[in-house]
Amino acid sequence: MADEAHAGSLAGQVAVVTGTAAGIGAGIARALGEEGALLATCDIQPKGADVATAISQDTGAEVTFVEADVRDADQVKAFVDGAAAHFGGIDIVVANAGIWRPTDPVGDDWETTVESFDLLVGTNLRGLYLTGRAAIPHLVSRGGGHIVNIATDHICPPPGWALGGGTRMDAYDASKFGVTGLTESWSKRLAGEGIRVNALCMDAVDSEMTRYATGKALTDEVIARWMTPADIAGLMLDLIHEGPDGRTGENIGIWLDHDIVLPPRREQLPSRHR
Repeated sequence: MADEAHAGSLAGQVAVVTGTAAGIGAGIARALGEEGALLATCDIQPKGADVATAISQDTGAEVTFVEADVRDADQVKAFVDGAAAHFGGIDIVVANAGIWRPTDPVGDDWETTVESFDLLVGTNLRGLYLTGRAAIPHLVSRGGGHIVNIATDHICPPPGWALGGGTRMDAYDASKFGVTGLTESWSKRLAGEGIRVNALCMDAVDSEMTRYATGKALTDEVIARWMTPADIAGLMLDLIHEGPDGRTGENIGIWLDHDIVLPPRREQLPSRHR
């Protein structure tokens, strides 16, 4: 995990983080601010402005906030380009904005089926795609950087467990498996530009989304088992601190009842396609 040895090591670097009004996004933004990064944050919820102010006051970091919906291409482009213009470039992108709702291929009516797909895939996959694509030209012009995508343990389960979530998560899982495609494709194309692309694939983390998904089963005992946003943020910092020669194209599993550490780097296999 990250420690005091890294304090201030991101001074002067510019980080763009989406979905920062609460949970993992807020935790990651705070951790980056504590290390001296300049922060551009956004969320569809206006309370993200209060979070940005608190992070700035607590860490001394310069933090901007824009109320934006990552499903909207114009809003994403304006947010990312605005961040680059304000801070003079972009070095780190954390595409965190995401949403979950149950979907049932047997029980959902047609209207719900279409609405759920548009919401989940629009936010979790399209939003991440737009964020990355808007930021990549700025990272290239900077001479390199980091893209960290936020995925799920559904696409990277612990040993001995099947891929995928529950029986009512088809649209959510489809969106997150799409994140794998972007992570792997971007990592190949951007390697020559000095840009590393990885995904954090975490199990249950204490957040509004996880609490909502848990529903009636939510108890103090259940919450006590969950990881915290600070846990995920610490691992994200460790990933960034690997530097330009660090791993790329990896889905990094982060699971309950396991150590929250970076696994050994995977061997990079040759691609069959150019």
